[in-house]
Amino acid sequence: MSIKLDNVFCEQLMRKADESPRKRSHYNLHQALDEPVQRLAIALKKGTYVRPHHHPQCNKWELLLALRGSVMFVFFNEEGVIQEKLILGPGDALSGIEIQPDTWHMIYPLTDHAIILEVKEGPYTPSAESDFAQWAPVEGSAQVEHFLNWVDTASVGQSYTLAQY
Repeated sequence: MSIKLDNVFCEQLMRKADESPRKRSHYNLHQALDEPVQRLAIALKKGTYVRPHHHPQCNKWELLLALRGSVMFVFFNEEGVIQEKLILGPGDALSGIEIQPDTWHMIYPLTDHAIILEVKEGPYTPSAESDFAQWAPVEGSAQVEHFLNWVDTASVGQSYTLAQY
C-alpha cells in the first residue's frame, strides 16, 4: 500500500488544522513510533505557534520540505538571538532544509495554510520542558500573539525579552 500526498490528502490535513485549537495537524507516514525513520506531514494554519525549541540528542537531525504554501524558518542561538530567517516554499529558491541536532529553531506559516514534510531519525522521543526556549512564551499564554508579531518583523541579531511583556 502507498500513501499519496495528493490534493485530497493535503485538503484533509488542512481541514484538520482549521478545526484544531492549536491551528495545526499532522499525519504520521510511519507505522510505529519506534521506527528508525520518522516521517510526517504537518499542516500549519496562520497563527499557529510552534514554540522555539531544540533537540539536544546527537542523532536528532530534522529534514523539512515545504509541500504547500510558504513558511518562515527561524534559527536562534541559545540566548534567543535570531541567527537566520529563511522562507521555504515549494518551487521557491529554497524548498527544504536539514537542521542539525541541538539547533534552536521555530517555524510558522506565512500563507493562510502551509504543509511541510518532516523526516527525522527515530525512535520518537517526546520533548522535555528543557527542550523549549525559556526566553519564548509558553504555548497558550497571553504573550504568544505579541511574540509571533515580533518574530515576523524582527531582524537577524535581535532578541525577545519576556519580561517586557
